[in-house]
Amino acid sequence: MHTQITDVIIHTSDELSERQFAQVSEQACRTEGIISVSRNVHTPRLLMIVYHAGRIRGSEILRAVTGFGYDASLVGM
Repeated sequence: MHTQITDVIIHTSDELSERQFAQVSEQACRTEGIISVSRNVHTPRLLMIVYHAGRIRGSEILRAVTGFGYDASLVGM
């Protein structure tokens, strides 16, 4: 069986605090198909989300992040 694991970069308009990032990460990882959420300390507004492309699309991941109440945009796949 072939599984397609890929990632997407999402830019948040505001820098999320550690607490906010932890909440987004925890909630996002509960979403079917999302494997992990991370960010680099040097680029804290960019979230890298690793996901199973056969179960969820990048646009759905963006909707999940904006659904948490954050202004965000999809910037890379």
